[in-house]
Amino acid sequence: MKRAIVFLSGGIDSATALYWTKSMTDDIYSLNVVYAQASIREAEASRKIAEAAKVKEHITVQLPFYKEIQTLYHPDPSVRVSSAYVPARNLIFYGIASAYAEAIHADSIIFGSNLDDSTVLPDATPEFIRRINELLQVGTRMGVEDNPCEIINPLINLDKQGVLRLCRKLKVPLELTWSCYEDVTEPCGKCRGCRTRQQAFAKLGIQDPLR
Repeated sequence: MKRAIVFLSGGIDSATALYWTKSMTDDIYSLNVVYAQASIREAEASRKIAEAAKVKEHITVQLPFYKEIQTLYHPDPSVRVSSAYVPARNLIFYGIASAYAEAIHADSIIFGSNLDDSTVLPDATPEFIRRINELLQVGTRMGVEDNPCEIINPLINLDKQGVLRLCRKLKVPLELTWSCYEDVTEPCGKCRGCRTRQQAFAKLGIQDPLR
C-alpha cells in the first residue's frame, strides 16, 4: 500500500479503518459521501477525524439524487437483507472512489464495513468486494495497464465489539466519531447506528465518550 483512499463516514468503523491505514502509509486521502441516509453531523465528524489523522486531502461528495430514490424505494420486509440497506449504495460508492483513485494514482481503496454488515448487506460481503476488484482490473485504465487499484476491507472479519477493541488499540479519537443517523445534538439512541454502538460499548463494559 503506497497511496490510499479511505471512505470516512464519521462512524467508529470508518475511523478505525482510517487509523488502520495510517499504520500502513502516511499518504492517505479521505472521502465522505453525503446521501439520503447520511447526516450533517456525520459529515462534520468525518472532517474532524480526517484533520486529527492528518490526511493529505479530505473531500465530500454530494449525492442528492438518493433522496429521490429513497422516496421510491419501499421493499417488502426481508429476512436476508437489513432494512438499513440503501439501493446499490456501495456499487456507486466504489465507482466514485475508483474514479478518484485513477485521478490521484492511488493503489488502495479502504472501506470499513464489519462482519455484522456482511451478514445482512449484500454489497458488504467479501464476495461482492472480490468481484468489484475483478471489474477494476478489466474496466479501468489503471487495471488494463497492470496497475489496478485494490479495494481492501480490514474489518471484514471483526464484529462490532472486535472493531471497538481495535479502535482503542489504534488510539482512534472516539470522542470525534458519530454513529447516529439523525441530525441531532445528542445521539437519538434508536436508529441502527446508535443501537449497534451502544451494544458494543456495553458488551466491552466501557463508557461511550458521547454519552
